[in-house]
Amino acid sequence: MTIRRFRDSDAETVSALIVRTLLVSNTNDYPAEMMEALAKTQTPEHVRQRASWTHFYVAEEAGSILGCGAIGPYWDREDESSLFTIFVSPAHQGRGIGRAIVETLEKDEFALRARRIEIPASATGLPFYQKMGYVFKNGCDSMDEEHLYRLEKYRIPENQQQLLGLLLNRHSYRGAYRPDQVPRVHLTAIMEAGLSAPSGCNKQTVSLIAVDDPALLRAIKAVIDPPVAETAPAMICVLSQRIPACHDRCFATQDYAAAIENMLLAITALGYQSCWYEGHITDTDRIGDRIACLLGVPDTYSLVCILPVGIAASDPSAPKKKAFSERAWFNGFPKGGIPR
Repeated sequence: MTIRRFRDSDAETVSALIVRTLLVSNTNDYPAEMMEALAKTQTPEHVRQRASWTHFYVAEEAGSILGCGAIGPYWDREDESSLFTIFVSPAHQGRGIGRAIVETLEKDEFALRARRIEIPASATGLPFYQKMGYVFKNGCDSMDEEHLYRLEKYRIPENQQQLLGLLLNRHSYRGAYRPDQVPRVHLTAIMEAGLSAPSGCNKQTVSLIAVDDPALLRAIKAVIDPPVAETAPAMICVLSQRIPACHDRCFATQDYAAAIENMLLAITALGYQSCWYEGHITDTDRIGDRIACLLGVPDTYSLVCILPVGIAASDPSAPKKKAFSERAWFNGFPKGGIPR
């Protein structure tokens, strides 16, 4: 069996399949006269019209169309979609054809961009869609005026999955770097990401210096003991100012932490690796002060972190993380303690 896009020449066959399914399968759950009236509307012209604004698919085997289904925008929304016209010939139900059609629709571009997919489900199709992960819209488990259940499934759009993948797969890198230069357009983009991070009361306490001059890099690395990031071809130095904000509180630490995380994500997104070096730089030996001196940083700033930037010479290794259920919960701390 293959699932392909609808062709105009399929209209009569698809129309006949829908009519047959309504009159055979759906009459188990609806009055026959209601299904007969609905079947009269499912003409080839109606099928073509629906296919004109949806992505319509048919399931085909040995030249025979066994099922159909469509997906389109939900009321012209860019981030919501709806499934339509999902039918499987009565003689071929129970073979997984309906599941294959829905899975195909959920891989269509209308589904990939959607945060929510809705399906107006008949009483006949309700158990099937629930098995496919669809739930009652807004918790309403009664039929509407069209004698249909409104079901929905929330999902993460493809572009947001890419962002979440970046978040979930970023790891600190402490290995060697390749000697490839980091273009300034990339360093600029990384710093812009850092400076766009939230700042308490918008005091903008974070400033940044990118270092890509080989001689200056050697001088900076010479004062870092024990040494780190010795082969990194570029480095971003994070400067912080303690500026009072709301109620004389200072949020400089939160500011530079947010900026650093933004930059780490931008570094990964651009194909580089890095590591957040702070404790080693701000320890009692005050390595950060010596780096700040090399960079001509005024005394009103503190150099709180360095971020090496470069292409990794080896694959970064992922640290072992505790299970989600050990660190995150809904609506309160788990009764009886943390599950193990």
